[in-house]
Amino acid sequence: MKKLLNNLLKKKKGDFISIVYVVVFLAVIGMVIFIVAHLNIELFTGLQAELNTAEYNDTEAYAVTAGFKDFSMSRVWDYAFLGLFFGCLIAIGLSAYAIRISPLFYWIYGLLSLFVLAAGVVLSNAWQSLSSDPEFTTTLANFPITNTLLGSYFPLVVTVIIIIAMVILFGKPSGDQEGGYI
Repeated sequence: MKKLLNNLLKKKKGDFISIVYVVVFLAVIGMVIFIVAHLNIELFTGLQAELNTAEYNDTEAYAVTAGFKDFSMSRVWDYAFLGLFFGCLIAIGLSAYAIRISPLFYWIYGLLSLFVLAAGVVLSNAWQSLSSDPEFTTTLANFPITNTLLGSYFPLVVTVIIIIAMVILFGKPSGDQEGGYI
């Protein structure tokens, strides 16, 4: 396992693609969590309405459906997205620290990062068009952190991710150019 990890680190010549993966991953996962939570709320609200008859009222099925509906409407999913966000930041920092790259590539890396920023703007617009639908207003109230990170601040978040990666990647002291620290 250690040999495989060392081999992968030696073959990795840049960290740019990791930023692309993280930006797309955060947007897609945020949208998937949001849509699944909305579908759960709709499903369990409908089930609870169907079970709210004299025949099934105050039964175990009604109580379980109410519990699932409360869990779907909780802010747990919002904090789960925040945890994924911080996990991605840590992963970007560790991979940038583990990679040795020549400082000559700083400007090329910066120019390529503009494409990542453009992708972040497109994904932010996709999130805003998804979340502005009137059908999602009650679900959006349960996702303030996700809405903040993926909404109008997503280009700023992408810029911060790029800057953190560039500072860690190009700010290391000179030394062995063949491998990273890890």
